[in-house]
Amino acid sequence: MLKSPQAVCVMVIAHLLLPVSLLAQDYVAPRDEFGYPDLNGVWNFNDSTPFERPTSFGDREFLNEEELAAKFNRLASSQARRSQREQDVAQRVLEVPTDDTGAYNTFWSYYDEPFPNTRTSMIIYPGNGRIPTTQNGVIIQRSPPPSNPCNDGLVVIADRPSRISFGAISCDRPEDFGLASRCLLFPQTTGPYIKANSYNNNVQIVVTRDYVMLYTELGNDPRIVRLENSPFLDHRIATWTGSSRGRWEGDSLVVETRHFNPNMASIFMRAVAFGSAAEMVLTERFTRVGDGALEYEFTVDDPATFTEQIVGVTHFSRLDAPIYEFACHEGNYALLNMLRGARLEELRAEGYDQ
Repeated sequence: MLKSPQAVCVMVIAHLLLPVSLLAQDYVAPRDEFGYPDLNGVWNFNDSTPFERPTSFGDREFLNEEELAAKFNRLASSQARRSQREQDVAQRVLEVPTDDTGAYNTFWSYYDEPFPNTRTSMIIYPGNGRIPTTQNGVIIQRSPPPSNPCNDGLVVIADRPSRISFGAISCDRPEDFGLASRCLLFPQTTGPYIKANSYNNNVQIVVTRDYVMLYTELGNDPRIVRLENSPFLDHRIATWTGSSRGRWEGDSLVVETRHFNPNMASIFMRAVAFGSAAEMVLTERFTRVGDGALEYEFTVDDPATFTEQIVGVTHFSRLDAPIYEFACHEGNYALLNMLRGARLEELRAEGYDQ
């Protein structure tokens, strides 16, 4: 009996995935000119695995065969859906003018996962795959709906500063806008590399004898990681990407980062921000497990924000493409107009009608 192309694709992906999972421990990464495991290149960390485990899975870490088949089928059709949407929007534009930006947005999205993550969640510790309880008094900020970027009381945020990514806690002043809206920091800019969406999830790794550069496409903030055994920067020098030091443990590159800007959240995602990263220590492990596959493990140790550590695993796939410049013109231009709108509202409230 003939099988559909999607069914064949599912069978092929499942067949190819098993050897990677089972034999990764026997894989020997090629060496670079310095004798290190060769991590050089552009890697994509698009991963449709949810960050937190749906409660229906309980403590089960991996998907079963039926769930894997459904996931592979979804992955096989995602790029096709993207292409079809572009064609549909383009056709409608020829017939009737439209303000639908879907063609632009889907064009710049990338859905393929050549090295799929077979887990039920990225978080593997705590055992339930969920973000642990926060400490008393820790502020959790949530982004308002995209249709209401100035919030207008839809989401109650107790304290400033704004640590959310998109939107704003209000449009009253620049500091109230999300970090991405101000073009300062994005969920993909620095570790941990938690997929926020299917957009710009690319990181270029360059390894020299004494340094490693981790340059993500979204944000223009390369991390320069020293490999020598040297002290971290003084804790008073706190930056968005932190102070990083690296070392090799077998074939794994281990990067420890601390001294983050306190205005950055400990767990910083597209729609939610937990606490402050001021006391967070982030440990990342980059391990090449196949010719085009890299396993990324991260540990968030932040006792000021969470009652437990958070350990997660996501998968990187080699991407045969360059890193492009990311120019954040939406924030550069729109922020001025949104602040102007807030001032006009104040004038109207005082009886002026401009």
